[in-house]
Amino acid sequence: MRRRVALGVRLYHAGVAPLLLLAGGGGPISEAQAMSELATAFGVPQAALVREERSRNTAENALYGARLLREMGLCRIVLVSHRTHLFRARLLFGLAGLTIVASHGVPSRSAAAALGLAFYEAAALPRSVARVLWRRPK
Repeated sequence: MRRRVALGVRLYHAGVAPLLLLAGGGGPISEAQAMSELATAFGVPQAALVREERSRNTAENALYGARLLREMGLCRIVLVSHRTHLFRARLLFGLAGLTIVASHGVPSRSAAAALGLAFYEAAALPRSVARVLWRRPK
């Protein structure tokens, strides 16, 4: 998570992304809150942070994040995630109605980790697509 936030912050400071959508719920402190604290520590102002704290998986990240952004009149994003996760994330955020203008991913720490994540992503893809297609706005 730290490496993904650091990459998003670099893109923010480079002027590529005027806002950071931080998505993820759970725990006593949501993943979005933890990412928000990291981004703030890296110099991103609170006004540039949009937190989506309800989601429990990537499909919900896409659906709830898209809803928040549409309410703000936004529909184009630069997607940041783990490199192995980008294919599925791009597909789900696109199905949720957002236009992905670019995507950037942090690499795996090892080839073995990348291989394990690739198997996970392949297995998760059909269920994630079904979740988004079933719940997306018509």
